[in-house]
Amino acid sequence: MKRWGLFLVMLLSVSFVLLPGVSAADEVAYRAVYHQQKGETIEVGDVPGHVVGFSDTPGIIFMTKGPARGEIGTRKATTYFDIVNGKGPFTSYLVYTFPDGSTMHTKAIGTFTTVEGGKGPALEGTVEVTGGTGKFAGMKGKGTFKGERVGPRETGGDGYVDVTGTIGK
Repeated sequence: MKRWGLFLVMLLSVSFVLLPGVSAADEVAYRAVYHQQKGETIEVGDVPGHVVGFSDTPGIIFMTKGPARGEIGTRKATTYFDIVNGKGPFTSYLVYTFPDGSTMHTKAIGTFTTVEGGKGPALEGTVEVTGGTGKFAGMKGKGTFKGERVGPRETGGDGYVDVTGTIGK
């Protein structure tokens, strides 16, 4: 009987020590819209249509779930890409800033593909919350995104992405 009591005491003490450090992840969802402000490309020359480059795409974020639900913030992003005829991989580094000054930093890795009918490229991939300040201090998270460029790159490359995932400390 003493062993069971000792076991129960150990179990409860471990629970009280470890559980406060466990934080449930919250669902997060948002739509970000953007406009290409600056970009440069270089023709690689190995196959027709192969270019590498970067683009700066500021915009706006509309939070629908998570710590900033209902808020609208600004987006600052730089994307590096390696595409052949509009298809290929990219990596983006993004900072979202909210009205209270909080920031959410993310990294997105994805792929450009062609949209049926040739309207513009679709994009999809994974996103990782790498840190932040204010209400996002110490936050980490992961999710997925899908989006589309709705205008040609030559006229600004406007587009949007819809993101869903989880975030927590």
